[in-house]
Amino acid sequence: MEKDYKFKVNLGGMIDILSNHLYSSPDVFVRELLQNGIDAISARIHSDKNFNEQDAKIEIEVEKGKKILFRDYGTGLTEDEIHSFLSVIGQSSKYDIENKHASGDYIGRFGIGLLSCFMVTDYICVRTCSYKTPDKTLEWKGMADGTYTISETDEKIPVGTEIIILNNKSNGDENNITDYYDADNISNLVYYYGLFLKYSVYILNGEEKTRLNLKFDFDTKRNKDVCMKLGKTFLGEDFLDCFTLNSRNGLFSGIAYVLPYPVSANVRNMHRIYLKNMLLTESGEKLLPEWAFFIRCIINTNSLKPTSSREDFYEDDALEQAREEIGECIADYLEKLDLENKDMLYEIVRIHNLAVKSVIASTDGMDNILLPYIMLETSLGEMTCREISDFGGQAFYTSDVNQFKQLAPLYSQRNELLINAGYVYETAIVMKLAEMSRDTDIEKLTDSDIDFMLDDSEFDGDPAADMLLSVAARVLKKYDCKVQLKEFRPFDIPALYTINEKAYQQRQIKRSMEAANEVFSDMLSFFEEDIKSSVNGKNGAKACLYLNTNNLVIRKLIESSDRERMSCYIEILYVQSLLSGHFPLIHDEMKALNENLYKLMQF
Repeated sequence: MEKDYKFKVNLGGMIDILSNHLYSSPDVFVRELLQNGIDAISARIHSDKNFNEQDAKIEIEVEKGKKILFRDYGTGLTEDEIHSFLSVIGQSSKYDIENKHASGDYIGRFGIGLLSCFMVTDYICVRTCSYKTPDKTLEWKGMADGTYTISETDEKIPVGTEIIILNNKSNGDENNITDYYDADNISNLVYYYGLFLKYSVYILNGEEKTRLNLKFDFDTKRNKDVCMKLGKTFLGEDFLDCFTLNSRNGLFSGIAYVLPYPVSANVRNMHRIYLKNMLLTESGEKLLPEWAFFIRCIINTNSLKPTSSREDFYEDDALEQAREEIGECIADYLEKLDLENKDMLYEIVRIHNLAVKSVIASTDGMDNILLPYIMLETSLGEMTCREISDFGGQAFYTSDVNQFKQLAPLYSQRNELLINAGYVYETAIVMKLAEMSRDTDIEKLTDSDIDFMLDDSEFDGDPAADMLLSVAARVLKKYDCKVQLKEFRPFDIPALYTINEKAYQQRQIKRSMEAANEVFSDMLSFFEEDIKSSVNGKNGAKACLYLNTNNLVIRKLIESSDRERMSCYIEILYVQSLLSGHFPLIHDEMKALNENLYKLMQF
């Protein structure tokens, strides 16, 4: 014979789960009691046609160090309802039970929310009067050991519910718990969690009555100054600007603020994100697009699903859609600035250069708006993408910062445009600019383009010049570097060192080998040999030192017949060109510089 059994709940274990695993802090008991009260008021407005919404309010009284009372003027509870969800862990409200779903106005679930009070007390008293039986007041008393009583009391209360907790916690946390039994601390927690609750929340002190929340319209057009002050108050910044966030599908509403200083993409900004006007989280990591790290927000949503702790959002399709729509709101704001306030847009791009570059590089549809304002380093100084696009003629870009630093003086002398696309996001940005630009033809710099910048030398075929080349080739062979005679401007640059990516990797490996231990040095040697094996290939490692025969030093070397001195000068020029190109020196190169300077001193 089978027998039916009922699960038994270990309330002590349940409270431990709530305090140590579900909720981040005992603070949340205030949030849960506010939620219960708001839910009860929403249910009464829905169910009791005689209820005057002007009476929709929550009142709080605190007896310092002893007692806290939360009073709402909601539906109240009948005895059956108390048994249904006050005394059954996790049960939803009566309205949910009868209608098989939860109302959109309801924030939490009464049973679990009430249990959160056991984090700050061992005793909860609920006095309640249902609008269905307005002459009957019931009292439920629950203990942390899992026992409870229900009785009818002669003490009459208005329709609604009073929740009373006492400062009698006996788990060794008395000192910490006592801090909650203070009117100022409770007021601050109400202010923190429930600032935007749609029903009034008051704290009572004798005859004195103070409202703790406010009604606020998230409309930056009508209330721009107020919105900016709100951002200063709750997010702690004097922001550059703010704008309204409105979901086209009703998923959220709120205000976005533009930070007045640059921030890293890794910074986790503080936001104020509310669920049904109750603070859910200060983290926008799940809700905001990754690239929006220059934005901080105050947002309310009625539609997204919270996690069990109600301290973050559940990852689902609705959250993904909300994230996309917030991105669209930011894009619309920037597009509007492009039409109405270009100075503000320029300032945002200037301050948040990296963030804006990441937006352009990682998203489509923003190029026309933001790209013209991006600043890039060029051979002719810093230029906006709009200025580059309007420059006209031919322009080149390089993704190698060192190569740009080497070649920029040459292009500058010719009044020709070389763009530095070597920093993060910039290659993608320049490629997009190349597609959009009508007046300037932008191409990636190649070895042949560098050769084109260097004119053939008038000394080609000269016996003295050939001797210099022969000596230089012998000296530079150990550095895997070739040598050529060229003419280029500016004349005061005696030599130009160029290197392709594979040769640069080879240099990096050599520098790493100098600092590595024996095991890693052997492993790096393997990579070095792999690169060396392709030196003669079409895409192999290539490094070249161009000697400028327009330069007086090079001309003097051509005239010299002293091979030993010539070798010293060539090696010094080689190291000098590395330093001019901002290449870190390997040990042998620094050693060669010192030895050759010493040799010259001996002549």
